[in-house]
Amino acid sequence: MEEITFQVKGSSPEPYEVIFIKDGASLTAVCNCPAGTYGNFCKHRISILDGNPKSISSDNADKVPVVVGWLPGTDVGDALLELRKTEKAADATKDSIAAAKKKLARAMNT
Repeated sequence: MEEITFQVKGSSPEPYEVIFIKDGASLTAVCNCPAGTYGNFCKHRISILDGNPKSISSDNADKVPVVVGWLPGTDVGDALLELRKTEKAADATKDSIAAAKKKLARAMNT
């Protein structure tokens, strides 16, 4: 079992703690921010999983690539890929809607 803990900046004056635990094919990520505490989507965990060390206030930001390397073959890695794919599809839909609105506006003005 491997474990890496980060301190991250958040809305609280005190940094939050994000812990990643890799045990075989299992990856666990916990954060003590309000969202993480209630088991909701936590931007601190996702930022690190995306390879972004920007919010890390501890001196181990160089460990972010290690955590990212743990993703392949885990359910967390699969779920993150699914999220990114869904976000990309949503962006494409938004672009299509914007284009359709412009087309409708042009049609009404001719």
